[in-house]
Amino acid sequence: MKLILTTTSLIALLGLTCAAPVFAADGQDHLPSLTPEVESSMRAGLAAALRKLPKCNPYQMLENGECCNPGFVSLGKECARIAPPACASVAIDAPESCAITRCARFSRTVEKEVPALDDAGQPIAGKMDKKSEDVPCEPWVGGKRDLTCEQDTYECKPEELKSGPARWCGDWLKELAALPPADGSAAPVEKTYVRCRAGSDGCMLQERECTGKELLENKSEGAGPCKVGEFIDINSGQCSSYKCPAICQTADGRCAKCGPDYPGAAVEFKKAVDGDPRFYEAYFNLGMALERQGKWKEAVAVYEQAKAIAPKDEHEKSLQFSAQAYIARASLAESRRALEAGDKTRANQLAEQAKSVCESIRGQDPDNTVANVTLAIYYLDQDNLDLAEQFVRTALRANREDTIALNIRGLIKLRQGNNDIARWILEDKVLALDPANPEALANLGLAYVRLGDLPKAVVAFDRAVKLNPNAASARLNLGAIYLEYLNYRDAEKQYKAALAIEPDNLEALTGYALSLEGKREPKKAAEIYEKVLIKDPTRTAILVRLALIYNNQPFNDGKRSIEYWKRYIRDANLPKADEVKPQLDAARVELKKYEKAPKKPTPDIAKAKAAAIANEAALALKWKNSIAIESRVQAIEQGMMLEQQAKDPNNKPQEPAPAPK
Repeated sequence: MKLILTTTSLIALLGLTCAAPVFAADGQDHLPSLTPEVESSMRAGLAAALRKLPKCNPYQMLENGECCNPGFVSLGKECARIAPPACASVAIDAPESCAITRCARFSRTVEKEVPALDDAGQPIAGKMDKKSEDVPCEPWVGGKRDLTCEQDTYECKPEELKSGPARWCGDWLKELAALPPADGSAAPVEKTYVRCRAGSDGCMLQERECTGKELLENKSEGAGPCKVGEFIDINSGQCSSYKCPAICQTADGRCAKCGPDYPGAAVEFKKAVDGDPRFYEAYFNLGMALERQGKWKEAVAVYEQAKAIAPKDEHEKSLQFSAQAYIARASLAESRRALEAGDKTRANQLAEQAKSVCESIRGQDPDNTVANVTLAIYYLDQDNLDLAEQFVRTALRANREDTIALNIRGLIKLRQGNNDIARWILEDKVLALDPANPEALANLGLAYVRLGDLPKAVVAFDRAVKLNPNAASARLNLGAIYLEYLNYRDAEKQYKAALAIEPDNLEALTGYALSLEGKREPKKAAEIYEKVLIKDPTRTAILVRLALIYNNQPFNDGKRSIEYWKRYIRDANLPKADEVKPQLDAARVELKKYEKAPKKPTPDIAKAKAAAIANEAALALKWKNSIAIESRVQAIEQGMMLEQQAKDPNNKPQEPAPAPK
């Protein structure tokens, strides 16, 4: 699946305005006279928004700053298990996606004497053989663990799985101190384990799969059954829901104190705005904090409020221009979302509107950073890299450490194929200035993809998503990588999260359908593919997916499959194989002319040879595709005819279905 270049993220929170008063060279204070309350709110908002990303999920953060392992949560000073190892990676974020299909059983291997058999399989008189056999046993006898009774697993029965959600079990046990051998020898001593009360001294929990009986009865003599995402309280021994550790809990009860807290920041910035309605910078920060939460319309409303403030001097006039530029930048983001939803007309209207506003601003304030950055994004979207770089340079002249402009420069280098330089800009420049910058992390992930380092790309995208859960583009890229690894479950998780942010995003819908295909859910995948085609009929690759789906289980609909193949041939302008073959033969003849070319050809000959090689390769690929599709359609048609003849040999088979209009 094609990766999506992250530009949407460039409109988000990328360098909040400093709370400290700013003075011009002549000493004139350009900011309003802030009251202590307003300044305190501004500082509190900045502290919340610029808080660094924690080392792990807040629910795994211990009081000493260390992290619990996957599958565990923090209880403050210690960790508690909430899932078996197989579900550790999703236990916090998506426990419902965990599927535990193995059940525990206990058995002991015993040897039995059976009659010996000869080569013909007949019993041999008077001769016996020994045969090993696994027989069920009880693991606990009189409160003591029988170590000869070993645990194994089997595929749970349907009724056992349907008895409730995915659950895990365990046993509370304690190791008894072993006495040395009476004869004083150094012989090994067998360990002894006994049941114990949860929370008692030396009592530990040993997790395991539940037995079928435990699942059906939803009770255990040991621990559980607990749903994935629940821990077993050591005091009560009961399954319990975990809470946010006190170290990460805000005063209003949210688990947002161990990382950037944009909702909390927005509250503080709103206090600053209410305390001083002329505080432009507070409006800007409030708008960006709302954008980070995906509250686009609310953010624009805040920028509109700032725009409506009547400026008192040239500095405030420049800030009013910035408010207009923030609105234009939000329009660009909305344009991109409209384009991703298949509404190209609205996307173009919004983009041109944003461009017009920023050009008007630059006519009066050429150095306005927000306007220059917005125009850089506009031209990057138009693939006009020279103009995009020109506006980046203008923004960086005003501030060499502008992380938005540096981010765009990194994207420009990616578009140019300068992947190492892009990585250096994003990793050594932007992230050095702002380590918790989700946009830089998302773009760095793209750089690693281009450099072929997918593991590092996954880490970068994952960190970007944790910093900004509303970063749809980062989730799309993460989902695409999971598809590349055939990790359909995690791909589905990312695409569903992206659709929760942008329900009409066609790339997210397509990726979601691909992940469903991988999970062998073709009916749901086909429904989504057809929904995408209605929105954007130019996505011809989806026609191929539908043609393949309908030709297989559970549809086995050859007629419909042929319809999609023919529609693909038509919409993708794929010529017939016998039309391409003469062109391919001619291209190969042309290519042979260069076999006798000198070892060091002139630049013109080298250029012509390269063009001939590229032309032959393109025609060869086109011919192979045409042959493959025509052969597939022919095979389906023949299969349908044979099937029809088998049903009624006297009936003449119907002609294949015509191509759809």
